[in-house]
Amino acid sequence: MSSGDARDTLPDALIEYLAGGRLVAGATVDADGRPYTMVMNSVIAVDAHTIRFALDHRTHTLAHLRERAAMMLEVIGDGFVFGVRGEARIVKELMERCPVPSALIQFDVEAVKSDLPPGVQIKGIEFDWGSLAPVMGPVEARMFEEIRAFDLS
Repeated sequence: MSSGDARDTLPDALIEYLAGGRLVAGATVDADGRPYTMVMNSVIAVDAHTIRFALDHRTHTLAHLRERAAMMLEVIGDGFVFGVRGEARIVKELMERCPVPSALIQFDVEAVKSDLPPGVQIKGIEFDWGSLAPVMGPVEARMFEEIRAFDLS
């Protein structure tokens, strides 16, 4: 994490944590300039500067990103809370391996800040498909594969 004109990088612990299947809160800005939040579980850190995720075509978040690229992510894991600011853009309008029509989003990291106060202990949020696991597990694995394998060139 740095300050100034250079882009921040994601800490190693955050890259390892964002391997898919973790709940991450995202915030965009609507047409009236008001914040809008949602929770996502498809977030994958590709490298220290890049995060990708799928967004359902029906979401307000995708509509907001079509108008303005500014976005903030809040990631709560075991022993850390990070706020990550950046710009998000659609790199693939229709993903092939999502259970619902979804766009592939690339989030370019600009700034990373620790939001965990000194001395505070925290455990990450756990996500489980429950009774949907037999159906969603394989679907989710294919979706994560598509997110990881996407090549901009």
